[in-house]
Amino acid sequence: MSRRNAESLKERLEIMDPIMVGYDPMDHRDAFRTLYGIFSQARSDGEEVLIDITSTTNLTQGVALTITLMFKNARVYTVPSKQPAWYVNGRIGDERFENWFENARNQPSMDPMEISLPGYRLEPHTRHEEKEWAVEKEVLKLLHSYGGEADSISDIIRWSGYKAASSTLRNRYSRIINRLEMRGLVDADKGSKMKVIRLTEFGDIFAEALSDLVDV
Repeated sequence: MSRRNAESLKERLEIMDPIMVGYDPMDHRDAFRTLYGIFSQARSDGEEVLIDITSTTNLTQGVALTITLMFKNARVYTVPSKQPAWYVNGRIGDERFENWFENARNQPSMDPMEISLPGYRLEPHTRHEEKEWAVEKEVLKLLHSYGGEADSISDIIRWSGYKAASSTLRNRYSRIINRLEMRGLVDADKGSKMKVIRLTEFGDIFAEALSDLVDV
């Protein structure tokens, strides 16, 4: 159903030379990785992102909203149907299903409705924040590449290419970890002397999406 709708939309938007990108709308990681890559590329190209979440799954709607809250160049909207038809009738391929499908996709709709979101975004707002965010993303990718966990800040410093963890480096990386904690991307075990640092579930998904990008 999603593929047929996408092909129909591509045909109607042919003058804009649309690009088809496949992903699994029922897989959280796949949806996040795919959409984050599109948003990130648009940001690099200086483009605005306007995403329509009308006909996707609840899971992908949540992913789209989450990523929209990360980028300053992104907005999201939906087109409510005047007569929703959520329940599938028949099996794919039989006449009953085809009749339901054509009726459901041709329902009259209301005006598009943009979903209001707070102005703050996870992405940096100043050049100083951009430099900090670049380093933070590298730390996330390092943690992901080493299984999502470090026994101590010294490990992260060593993975970053430094031979010794000086007090200056420890202070610097402690601030990085604190900021990542505030963003909900890592957890740091303060109960132990070594301070184990691990990616949160969202941090792991985000780090995986970052690792897919050539230039972030």
